[in-house]
Amino acid sequence: MNERTTGEASLKASTALIDILIIVAVSAVGYFTETWAREAGLITLGEDSRGFIAVLAGAAAALLMVMARGQRFSEIGFRRPKRWWTVPFWVVGIVFASISIQLLVSTMLAPFFDQPEVDLSRYAHIYQNLPAALFMAMILPLTASIPEEIIYRGFLINRLTHIFGAGFIGVVLTVVVQSLIFGAVHFEWGLGGMIMTSIMGLVWASAYLLCGRNLWIVIIAHSTAHILLVVQLYTTPLP
Repeated sequence: MNERTTGEASLKASTALIDILIIVAVSAVGYFTETWAREAGLITLGEDSRGFIAVLAGAAAALLMVMARGQRFSEIGFRRPKRWWTVPFWVVGIVFASISIQLLVSTMLAPFFDQPEVDLSRYAHIYQNLPAALFMAMILPLTASIPEEIIYRGFLINRLTHIFGAGFIGVVLTVVVQSLIFGAVHFEWGLGGMIMTSIMGLVWASAYLLCGRNLWIVIIAHSTAHILLVVQLYTTPLP
């Protein structure tokens, strides 16, 4: 690698890191602003919506950053699937893999220590509450599935690839780091929730790469997983 190529790679890596830090800062400001607004009585939405400003602000900033760097949205995954008929198979496969791997990890770790429960207490009102369940099922794609996939799969994987490289080791590091970040931002679900969402981040990031970095496929899978969660919350009381 000559000096010019090394310089360009370094510039891409440093720029990518700056972009990531900007998104982190914007998301943090959004979270603390929402917290302040709730305490001041300016936001009266239920606890189940907590964090929506942070994720929406982060996604908007990510899209603006893509445009500012002269990229097209297709470069982070907003492109039509090559074969529409394969999309349902991808979605079912991603959701099945996510559930199966979580169960497998739980089974493997169970003999060694008691795993912390996922804290979903703020969703307790969904149980046997059909209007609340329907509203949650409809709003989650807009406030979670779409913006989260923009940030963590589309934007973050794109930027981390510039930092770690496009080789095998670089891809592994990219997938692992974004999954840990994805898990960390779900801290309000407790340690169990952070572990669960980290596993989901691993599966969805791998699926995103395997399906040719098509963001729509992963968004649909993410939304499907949310609908299954709502069904679970509606039919099963929380402990």
